[in-house]
Amino acid sequence: MARPLFNEIVTVVIDHDPFFHNNIDCTRKEGISGLLKCTSSIHQLAYGIHAEFLDEYMQISERTSCTALDHFCQPVMQIYRHEYLRKPTMTDVEKLYLHQEEKHGFSGMLGSLDCTDWEWFGCPYAFKAQYVRHDHRLRYLSKYTYF
Repeated sequence: MARPLFNEIVTVVIDHDPFFHNNIDCTRKEGISGLLKCTSSIHQLAYGIHAEFLDEYMQISERTSCTALDHFCQPVMQIYRHEYLRKPTMTDVEKLYLHQEEKHGFSGMLGSLDCTDWEWFGCPYAFKAQYVRHDHRLRYLSKYTYF
C-alpha cells in the first residue's frame, strides 16, 4: 500500500472513531497508539492473518487487535463505500475481463471458479485457526463474497 493512501486512511479513521485516540491510564502511561491499531487492522485485512499472530510481531494483544479491526471497518465502510466498495459497473467488468484475458490468456475467466463444495484439505497448520469451522472442518470458500 502506498504511504499517502495509508496515511489518509489512518487519519480518517482516527478522526472518525475515538477508540483510536491515544488514551492515558491512571498511572499516566500512554496506551497503544491509533497508528498501531490501524496498522494491526490493515495487516489482518491485507494478509488474512488472525489477530493472535500479531501479538509478538506488533506487540499488541489479540483482544485489542480484534477490537481495533471492528472499530476500523465501520468508518472505512462509511467513508469509502461509494467510491471503492460499490458494485462494479458494466465497464468495470469489461475492464476486468480484458485484464484477466491479457494476464492469463483465458477469455471469460472472471467468475468461472465454482468453489461452493470445495474444501481445502492441504491447509497449512498456521492457517487452521482462521479457516477451521466449529465442527473442525475447513470453511468453504463460498462464504466469501469473492467466489
